[in-house]
Amino acid sequence: MNFRSKLFTLATLGLLTFGASSCSDFLDPTPQTSVDRDDVFTDAAGARGAIIGVYGAMTSADYLGLYYPLLADLAADNLAHTGTFPQLAEVKTRNIISNNTTLTNVYYAIYRTINRANNVIANAPNVTGLADAEKNSIIAEALFIRAYCHFDVTRFWGDAALILTPTSTPDNSLFVARSTKEQIYTQVLADLNQALPNLPDTGTGRATKSAAQALIARVQLYAGKWKEAETAADQIINSNRFQLTPSYATNFTSENTTESILELQFDANTQSQFAFFNLPTTNGGRNEVNPNGPASTLLTAYETGDTRRNATVSDGTPVIANRAVVAGTGIKYRDPGTGTDNYKIFRLAEVLLTGAEAKAQLQDLTGSLTLLNRVRTRAGLPALLATGLTQSSLLNAIYQERRIELALEGHRWFDLIRTNRAQTVLGITDPTRLLFPIPFREIQNNPNMKQNPGY
Repeated sequence: MNFRSKLFTLATLGLLTFGASSCSDFLDPTPQTSVDRDDVFTDAAGARGAIIGVYGAMTSADYLGLYYPLLADLAADNLAHTGTFPQLAEVKTRNIISNNTTLTNVYYAIYRTINRANNVIANAPNVTGLADAEKNSIIAEALFIRAYCHFDVTRFWGDAALILTPTSTPDNSLFVARSTKEQIYTQVLADLNQALPNLPDTGTGRATKSAAQALIARVQLYAGKWKEAETAADQIINSNRFQLTPSYATNFTSENTTESILELQFDANTQSQFAFFNLPTTNGGRNEVNPNGPASTLLTAYETGDTRRNATVSDGTPVIANRAVVAGTGIKYRDPGTGTDNYKIFRLAEVLLTGAEAKAQLQDLTGSLTLLNRVRTRAGLPALLATGLTQSSLLNAIYQERRIELALEGHRWFDLIRTNRAQTVLGITDPTRLLFPIPFREIQNNPNMKQNPGY
């Protein structure tokens, strides 16, 4: 096998780098952080390294290290495109071509992560020298990540390829047709329910029972299964394992707080790119995206006195000592130099709002309002009153609260899509723009893959 073919096989495998993955990995003729699958799953140390490698794939800048959450705010009305990357300009204007390299890289980064998870699920059961409890926990973590990734694919692309077995060679097994979004949801929930008994109760930076329940709540909310979403959210809320931090800003000036259910961990060796892309050049960034622009309405969406505004976007106070900052630029991510900002996958505040929305849909307006007001009062806002409140007005209040509470964390586009408000709020006249195009390369190489309408 020649060098190029060997690299293509390794890329297809998703094997099993222990850090972030990007296109630059394949330019190094002697990758130092990659190992062959047959060498990995031979002992306990190899299995432990393999599951770390699955988390490592999630940290790629093409996935949760930057682009996936960034695109969800950029395609909506939370971020303006103020930089030079034409691929991001296409997303902002929702005039995307199918060979957009940024979206292509995101798509394949997700499936690379799925393939690493599949390798763990398939091979970890045969590892010797590993206690059953730890082995089962490792497999459960891989199931959780596989579920998370498959769900993420549906959020941008709708119906998608459902991949449940590892790929080791580039052959016809890669010619997978699209499954419906509903079929993927079914598999996601099956993976999570299989994982739940073997996940730990607590942990930092890795999947836990609460993280799985938070993902179940999120999936059921998207599926419109209100009772199931309520039940999953209530399990987390009523456990009292997590508490809102007294200050909203603490979630972003500190890591793994009492509110954190799951954070993807970044440090100087495995860097996120959020701050670099969001902050202006005067503050160490590249000003590629910005909430203070004509295509963003985020700054005007805050109520007077909402402490989340200055914790999310700048009031002009320097984020880093002795560096100027332009009022209105993003500061939720603070470290453009070494990229140590964690990505908040699940916070208690999101779960509270999920529970509030599910209860409102179930006509439990009192229970819904109680959860909503926990989020509002932490932000320094007065509690909403039940007097004159209707289901419709309460749901609109929850949608507004989600926008502000979760701003720049990668939720806005998806919330507008799932609540059927995207066309009205964003002025989208062509409904085919509500899904992103399947990458041209995938359509070209896979005869069973069909393109989304309109592309």
